[in-house]
Amino acid sequence: MKKLTVILLLLSAAAAHAQADKYLAQIRKYNEPSVFEDGKYKDMTWEKFYRLDEANDILDPNNYDFDLMNAAVLFAVNKYRDSKGIKPLKFEPRLRDAASIHSDQMVKRNFFDHVNRYDKAVAMPNNRTEMCKYVGERIAENLARTFLDPEKPMSYTQAADMVVKQLSTSHDHDQHMLDPTLDKIGCGVIFEDKPFQGYNYFRVTQDFGRDWR
Repeated sequence: MKKLTVILLLLSAAAAHAQADKYLAQIRKYNEPSVFEDGKYKDMTWEKFYRLDEANDILDPNNYDFDLMNAAVLFAVNKYRDSKGIKPLKFEPRLRDAASIHSDQMVKRNFFDHVNRYDKAVAMPNNRTEMCKYVGERIAENLARTFLDPEKPMSYTQAADMVVKQLSTSHDHDQHMLDPTLDKIGCGVIFEDKPFQGYNYFRVTQDFGRDWR
């Protein structure tokens, strides 16, 4: 019976991962090459990231580096935590994947909510994180929808700082970013397809986690 249970659990996990891959394959930006692949998170601090030439490039909503933008938001959070004397969060690719799926769904289905009422497989934050094989002791999620003004270009780090500053004005969002009991984070940033009233809007999902102790 134990062997059967283990086999069933493995099959269930494999099926969930395959389902996550299906969603991720539909995100065009997710599958593009990047100057900031996952391996670059190793030993990277927010100070080092903010000194990178590519992080200070102007952010082009029509041709942006998806992984670099996600990293910029992550390190902007760690910059903010550092200013409050709180330990930095570590990059978790599974949380990044869950966040990316949700941001993509929000853009494609034109909604802004933690709950995806259009697809029960990814309806709730825990559905998305578990599908991406992250099962922590605790998770939390922040969402943002903001824009870039074409008349006032921003770099990746400037746009990320703007996102964090806006989220910090909300008590609950601020608590998530500064929670010392959370230790992992993954971010997903997706620009909307067309400008609205001359501005380039984008949606951000920050997924936080705490590993089991």
